[in-house]
Amino acid sequence: MPHDLYVVVLIKLVISFSILISYMSFIGKTQITQFNAIDFIGNFVFGAVVGGSIYNMALPLTQFTMLLVLSVLFMWFLNYLSRRFIPFRKIAVGEPIVIIRNGRFLLNEIERKKRKIDIFRVLSQLHCMGFHSFKDVYYAEIQTDGLIAAIKDTANAPSEIFIHRGAILESVIKDFDFKKEQLENVLTSNNIDINNIFIAEYYEYKLYITCNDQSTKSIQLNLSETDDSNKGV
Repeated sequence: MPHDLYVVVLIKLVISFSILISYMSFIGKTQITQFNAIDFIGNFVFGAVVGGSIYNMALPLTQFTMLLVLSVLFMWFLNYLSRRFIPFRKIAVGEPIVIIRNGRFLLNEIERKKRKIDIFRVLSQLHCMGFHSFKDVYYAEIQTDGLIAAIKDTANAPSEIFIHRGAILESVIKDFDFKKEQLENVLTSNNIDINNIFIAEYYEYKLYITCNDQSTKSIQLNLSETDDSNKGV
């Protein structure tokens, strides 16, 4: 009966909408600007499951609901991996690309990531941010969401995350000519267990550390000297 078809389709739409909204609220992403590559691809997969099943009257509501639940569980699992495992995050989400530092283009970095960089789009975004020219930019990087973060006329570059959940971000610290072993030695000399670090942010030659027990510490880092000369403050 046509009326039965409409009722079933309406019920499936309500179920689909409810599950998706509940999932988005659960992971704390209710705005499209918060989405990463995993979220976008996951939503395409979710839409394909809904579109391929919603008019299939031979598919019971219970099985339809289970398909949707499995889809969101898979999306949640991928997001969990991207938060917990840095190598997977680099592949699935990417990492910021620094294109200007100390007022100069990092041509090697731009050439290495040229397939990801549209320099004309970068300039257009800088214009929208109030920069009249590349010469006005002291530091600029392309975020993982494609937006530009830039500052002008300052000797202090934006902060960088050196450690997250006990894992050293080697791709970040190498841009500061700092080695993993040096950082580990600095932490050891200051009696800090790296496994107890939730996040460590580098800014103005200091490492600002927040531990898992919510305590905070700061360490002076002089990247031009050896690790033996670093003292905790």
